[in-house]
Amino acid sequence: MKISIPAHWRVSIDIERASACITWMFVSGSALYFLYHQYSFMHWRTLSAIAIFGMLAVTFVIVSRHDHSKPSLRLPTLWAMFLLAVLSQFLLPYVYLAIFVVIWSAILPYYVNWKTCVVLSIPLALPTILIQGWVWQEQQAFLTGALFWTFNLFAMIMSNTAIKESKAREEADALNRQLLSTQQLMKQALTQDERLRIARNIHDVLGHHLTALTINLQVASRKADLLESTESQAIKQHVEQSHSIAKLLLSDVREAISDIRENAAIDFSLAVNALIKDLPRPMVNLHIDDDLMLTNVRIADCLLRSMQEALTNVIRHTQAHYFSISLTQHNGAYNLLMQDSMVPHAADKTISGEQPSSIPLFDKAPCSFSESAYVEGVQEEAGPSVSDISKRVVAGNGLKGMQERVHELNGTISWQQTEQGFRIEIHIPEGE
Repeated sequence: MKISIPAHWRVSIDIERASACITWMFVSGSALYFLYHQYSFMHWRTLSAIAIFGMLAVTFVIVSRHDHSKPSLRLPTLWAMFLLAVLSQFLLPYVYLAIFVVIWSAILPYYVNWKTCVVLSIPLALPTILIQGWVWQEQQAFLTGALFWTFNLFAMIMSNTAIKESKAREEADALNRQLLSTQQLMKQALTQDERLRIARNIHDVLGHHLTALTINLQVASRKADLLESTESQAIKQHVEQSHSIAKLLLSDVREAISDIRENAAIDFSLAVNALIKDLPRPMVNLHIDDDLMLTNVRIADCLLRSMQEALTNVIRHTQAHYFSISLTQHNGAYNLLMQDSMVPHAADKTISGEQPSSIPLFDKAPCSFSESAYVEGVQEEAGPSVSDISKRVVAGNGLKGMQERVHELNGTISWQQTEQGFRIEIHIPEGE
């Protein structure tokens, strides 16, 4: 059976783990107490029980970890825990040791789907029936096995319910953060449109009228020059003074319009902060240039959607604890770099320009795998062989959608799997 550890394993189950540990302590302690009085401390059954109970604890700690460390060892360890639980029933004459199988059943839904759990629940109860009937000659062995089967099934149901609730809560939180960030962007866009409308009205109405007034005053000044009377000189002086005031007023209006247009830039950091606010994982390091001028709503929407998609992929399909976002404006383009990492500051170093060796960037990668994994399939890159992590990444629906948005704005997008994690780089020209 091939194991695929789901992303929702990261959901905190500290209470469940604590209750399982307490159960293990009571079951193991009572069994050792009875063995000590029935046999002796140095009896082989007692020593074997101590070894089995210890190994059960170790395997439980490994398979119930919140992270995805050593995934290749998880499934063998899980079945080793089950075999140890069965072995304890075989060596010790205490039927309640089947509780260890109940604990194991509560862990199983985190590794396999619900249908598989239901199918496995019946054969998982058979060892208890066989051991109690054949080894310990229990007359009610079938009834005992049936009862523990219901306990196993109940444990599976509770775990599956907890998983579904956790996934639903995660999705709801993610949608809420995306909604808030989109609202912030829409609010910024509406404010920008209103400021630009006011600026255009001022320019079209007041600016044109002031220009006409300036021209008329200039004409009046020229006509006053043609008069030779003393009054004409006084009139000319007032006209020129009015002309200077009109020119100054026109200059002030133009400065005011320029200020309105400059202040109409979108405060992109508000939308991004709404997206990453109260995010349980990963820890986000956000850097946006202080002098970044973003006035195009389409570009802002593309950048925000790209951040949302990358962050969603990290949360759903990886166990990265850190995620760095850097948005800069340089050489007539907006440059967005995103990098996830399991190690603190590793992503930041990659973002700041420390490129990993022998790892190429790929643009317009083929899009041919399902959304069930962030980077699910890989294809060998033609040409000189490089390290395993430099294999070509096959994009999924999330990366494909990101790619389509960027290309609509005449931008470029590239991604790569590095030793630190997954890195996405986007360039969009300002003039779009």
